[in-house]
Amino acid sequence: MIKPNEKHNNISQGQYMQTLVSVITPAYHAQAFITRAVRSILSQTETNWELLIISDDGFDYQNFLKQRGIDDKRIRYFYSRSIGSGPNAARNVALAELRSTFIAPLDADDLYYPSRLERLLPLAEKSGLALDNVRVINEAAGELIGLAFDEKPIINFTYEDFVKSQVPLVFLFHTRLIEQGWDEDILLGADTLFNLRALEKAQSALFVSEPLHEYRVHNQSICHSADAGTRADSAYQLSLNKLAENGLGFTSAEYQLKVQSMLEQKRILNRRYMQAKAANLVGSFQEFVAKLL
Repeated sequence: MIKPNEKHNNISQGQYMQTLVSVITPAYHAQAFITRAVRSILSQTETNWELLIISDDGFDYQNFLKQRGIDDKRIRYFYSRSIGSGPNAARNVALAELRSTFIAPLDADDLYYPSRLERLLPLAEKSGLALDNVRVINEAAGELIGLAFDEKPIINFTYEDFVKSQVPLVFLFHTRLIEQGWDEDILLGADTLFNLRALEKAQSALFVSEPLHEYRVHNQSICHSADAGTRADSAYQLSLNKLAENGLGFTSAEYQLKVQSMLEQKRILNRRYMQAKAANLVGSFQEFVAKLL
């Protein structure tokens, strides 16, 4: 079990470790997008951050970014334990190297808007967990597919809110909520389980209805590859099996039942998508669910 450092747990408001937030970015064949993602962190109005880039393909991203004018001491570089170990194993490498009070995942093909960390950190300090809305963008066309949620005032965001969206959600976490890492053998959907474990512990998160980051949809992503539907179906089955065997880290029987119901519903929706995809009726999964709304 990966546990936060003890000194993370005794931080009062306004008293932080040297680094406030660690942004975690796994990188696998990410050369086409990672410069944009990194520049979005360099542009943050909150400057007390570190960026942990974990190469999962054996590529030297430090030299790659340096050749593009990016050489910042706040960026730290690591390699995963084996090439192609997957984004969750890569994230867990970073989780063991944190120097901060908060963590914020960022995939190498997505990006933050400049005020994201500054806006979310005070909320995460209050509740332990915060998130914003997200703009879903078709990478090739540069077009908006949709938002995760209708824009509403800041709310206490609960499990019931979580399951209303089919867009991957990116939380900002206090380390006290992280009692285990990402599930490395669940290649799709492990971020959902990681998020829900923290949400169970926090009970609710504070939500900013304004989108402060972008989720970019493209065919090079494992979530949107040609066989993504089949991969997702297998991942849902594995998750359901592990949930029945050991609870997947959820502490209450009530929450385990909620997660089971969510996984079953997601599996049904994914199979509907696979059928529509086979009939050439839709493109990406995000475009499919956008049409359902």
